[in-house]
Amino acid sequence: MESAPEPKRVTSALPTRAHLDMAFGGGEVTRTKRLHSAVGRQLFDYVSEKPSVAPVVSKGSILIVDHDRLSREILARNLQREGYVVEFEENGVHALVRLGEGKFDLALWEVQLPSLSGLDMLNCARQDAVLQHIPIVLLSEAKDAELVIRCVEAGADDYLPRPFNPALLKARIRASMERKSLRDQEQQLLARIKAYQERISSELADATTYLTSLLPQPLHEPFVADWRFIPSSELGGDCFGYHWIDEDHFALYLLDVCGHGVGAALLSVTALNVLRSQALNGVDFRNPSEVLGAANQAFPMERQNNRYFTLWYGVYQRSTGKLTYASGGHPPALLFEPGAANAKKLVARGMMVGAMPNSRYTSQSCEIPSGSRLFVFCDGVYEITLPDGRTYTLDEFTGLLGKLPVDVPVDLDAIIAQIRHLRGSNELEDDLSLIAIQF
Repeated sequence: MESAPEPKRVTSALPTRAHLDMAFGGGEVTRTKRLHSAVGRQLFDYVSEKPSVAPVVSKGSILIVDHDRLSREILARNLQREGYVVEFEENGVHALVRLGEGKFDLALWEVQLPSLSGLDMLNCARQDAVLQHIPIVLLSEAKDAELVIRCVEAGADDYLPRPFNPALLKARIRASMERKSLRDQEQQLLARIKAYQERISSELADATTYLTSLLPQPLHEPFVADWRFIPSSELGGDCFGYHWIDEDHFALYLLDVCGHGVGAALLSVTALNVLRSQALNGVDFRNPSEVLGAANQAFPMERQNNRYFTLWYGVYQRSTGKLTYASGGHPPALLFEPGAANAKKLVARGMMVGAMPNSRYTSQSCEIPSGSRLFVFCDGVYEITLPDGRTYTLDEFTGLLGKLPVDVPVDLDAIIAQIRHLRGSNELEDDLSLIAIQF
């Protein structure tokens, strides 16, 4: 007699439709009639749904962290049908490591995971620079409103009770993925902005280096000349210089373009190059009023994007010890004669350069006794807002210079430190330019 064949062993990871027929009987099996538990209904839906024959385009990668194998498979089946690439992990610590690799767009995490609870995992993830932007959706069978609140407060993007509703699961995963996509786009945009800002900062630093290279070197004979330049932004509108026109005449000048930034810096550098190269045709650069008149014609504000500048220009004649100077809307230079606590204000009337086409400028002159100190500066050294809201004045700045010791060289750094102290901040409101000459 032939022996009955041994029954085939089921090696499939999950039950098939045939196994459901064996369990619930043949014929038409209706879910509501045969399956009473929520898990059973999800299991029936999982094995009875026909897979789509249409190719699926990947919508993202998801890591399912769940210690229950059947639950993982049911979640995976639902998500794979939507086009997501799914991977599994049972251990919470290992899951955090894998999330840190950056290959996953979202994590589905069981709250009651034995190795690392969902709340503990959230606390770890949200403190990590790499993990804090990965959407995390928590799954739990607990119907505890307090737990849901704690999860959201800890940084969960969403929370789903189990047994889950497949339609709700897909909708919330899709919403979380969309938020992740928007976050990624935002981070990419911020990265591009940062790279652009770094490039601009580098270019501005190069421009500042070039501008500084145009400024003169300190002098030690036949008199001492030194300066300080502190722009309020990367590029300032101040420029200055000094040079010997010939063996007997020494030119000294400082200009201040209205405004700040690249536009002001370009005009200031252009004007500075004209002055130091004496590039105004037919002009005697030993005559300050003639220099300002020619500069006013060369730089009309209509051709400089409505920018004008103030200018103080002086010429010291070594053989006579006389200083001749003119000004176009610029603060007066201050002359401290030997032993004098009060300054002479070297004032010369004249409109800002470029503001009015027919402006006239007049030269003034004075004697410079040996041992005198001359300060030429922009308005940024004294037009500062004090902590009490009051504006520092030119007379107060003049008094500050008058208190400097006369038996030692001028300490420009100490003057700058005092201005910052008065301001109550290292940040200055305007460009600061200061030249000191000790005859």
